[in-house]
Amino acid sequence: MIEITGKPFTANLPGPDSVYDTVQIGVDVARPELDERITTRVDRMWEAGLVDEVRALEARGLREGRTAARALGYQQVLAALAGECTEDEARAETVRATKRFARRQDSWFRRDPRVHWLSGAADHRGELPREALSLVERAVTA
Repeated sequence: MIEITGKPFTANLPGPDSVYDTVQIGVDVARPELDERITTRVDRMWEAGLVDEVRALEARGLREGRTAARALGYQQVLAALAGECTEDEARAETVRATKRFARRQDSWFRRDPRVHWLSGAADHRGELPREALSLVERAVTA
């Protein structure tokens, strides 16, 4: 991109103007709670058979794929299946990598002025759907 345009890569990224008439909603969850949710989600993935799923996909050529083999969870399980780490280490690395990914996503979306942020605490009070719907309704009537 730099060679072709003479501009840095970030200069060619889409700007803040929406292509479509949309409402973008972000849910702000406190980091300790988000980290706990990520750990719980990874544990559930393992309990639901992620290792067996990856083993079956590996037999069908997963390692030769360009993207799926690098997906969070798949990459770590493949490493365990190859003997590069234990299954427990793969699970722990999946948690760490997912937390890093969540931080990068949060950083990316925080810079986007189109995102309307709602408190994750509203989720615990059962108010999150109502608050999100209110944002959408306001946008439709505007």
